[in-house]
Amino acid sequence: MKSGRKTLPPDARRRGETVPTRALILNEVERLIASKGVYGFTLRDVAEPLGVQVPAIYKHYADRDDVLVEVARRFVDALSGQFALPEGDLWEPRAVLSRALDEFVDFHVGHPAYVRLSLIDFATPEGGMEYVTLATGGPFRDSVRSGPLAPMYQRVSTLMQAGWRTGDFRRVVPLDFYRLVKASLLFHLVFPDDSLLTSRSTPTQVAHVKAGLRDVAVRYLRPEGSHADTRGTGGRTRAKLERPKRR
Repeated sequence: MKSGRKTLPPDARRRGETVPTRALILNEVERLIASKGVYGFTLRDVAEPLGVQVPAIYKHYADRDDVLVEVARRFVDALSGQFALPEGDLWEPRAVLSRALDEFVDFHVGHPAYVRLSLIDFATPEGGMEYVTLATGGPFRDSVRSGPLAPMYQRVSTLMQAGWRTGDFRRVVPLDFYRLVKASLLFHLVFPDDSLLTSRSTPTQVAHVKAGLRDVAVRYLRPEGSHADTRGTGGRTRAKLERPKRR
């Protein structure tokens, strides 16, 4: 039976070097992106903590950009599971959306490297490496229709339709809603500083981000003609997407 392990070059065998697994490489790259930024490290910085030389990384990836695309692909796979829906009919779309938005915040706060990679894509349209775009196989608009993010987008669409049928949401284009909450969240995480990404965030900080995102969603989805107050914590519409109660 042939071994699945790749053969080490002679100089590596003499040093007793082992080739790191793809997962170990990606974990270290993710850590470095979070702490130093997308362009703030080299493959040598990746190799040293793993106790290997840079050539060992080339056994798994063609170059630095190839590693970053693979990291982005890992995040895209996880992102595709967002906006999960309960089984059966959606009788309470407001509560479902509230929980989904909270989980959306948790995902981004828990993966600062993904936030940074996403912002690189926005900053370099057709002018540099768009790592998340490459990971999804094309532009976001195409990815949500037939690419790896299509399942997530379908769930967002289903939720928007359910809310419209119950009268809780106005009719909106699901893609526009997703772009709004995505952009609002990314902006909140990096402006006026990126302390939520560079240091351990407190529950209070995360709760503040969640409340802000729910408020953005409430204002955007509020049915036309509704005059419910959204300015204070006692506002009726504001309460629609308040923090879901633990079961």
